[in-house]
Amino acid sequence: MADLLSLSLDLQILLVSGYFAYKTAVIGKLQTDTKEELFLKIVAFGVIGRLLTYALQGLWTLQGFHWGLSGNAAVVAYSALVIINAMLSAMFWRAIVSEWYSKAMEHFEIYRDDHEPSTWNSITGARALWDCVQIHLEDGKVLESHFNKLDKKVPLPGIRLHEDGVSVYLSAIYRPDGTSEQFTQGDNSGFETITYIPRSQIRQMDVSWKVDS
Repeated sequence: MADLLSLSLDLQILLVSGYFAYKTAVIGKLQTDTKEELFLKIVAFGVIGRLLTYALQGLWTLQGFHWGLSGNAAVVAYSALVIINAMLSAMFWRAIVSEWYSKAMEHFEIYRDDHEPSTWNSITGARALWDCVQIHLEDGKVLESHFNKLDKKVPLPGIRLHEDGVSVYLSAIYRPDGTSEQFTQGDNSGFETITYIPRSQIRQMDVSWKVDS
């Protein structure tokens, strides 16, 4: 921290904005970046944030407007603008550019990779409408969650997926002996039960989904 505070203000703004942008780009994803890759990505996003800010300042000046702030107020406003622009660039990269870049590489038969560090990230990051999931456990049971049967107002609706496991509201359980049990959530005075399944117990997961219109 002392080393960071000893840097110039411009470098501090660049690194802080790059960090916020990096977190925006990778949040919810398993990351395997080395320290060098992490640093370079932070710097890259920070530089993009500054370039976008310079461009906006130039357009502002060309329109005949003038920066009315000075002193600490100007520094705070400039810093906030760099951070916002860096985060917007990260959002644009994650939502659109990364996918376009991958499709271009695949089109030209250079490689077939979607820039995700794992297949799990590719599945969870796909822009699709999830309807139902079936989670196959190591003990042979199959847990099912059909989202259309659940109240959309519950905490953490649908499914939550992380590297440690998943959490869902169950609508059915299918057992190895052929028996099954259906659940109707919301019958307990509005209370509902969410189930956490550790990753170590999951053998397979099937997802029913379609293109999100």
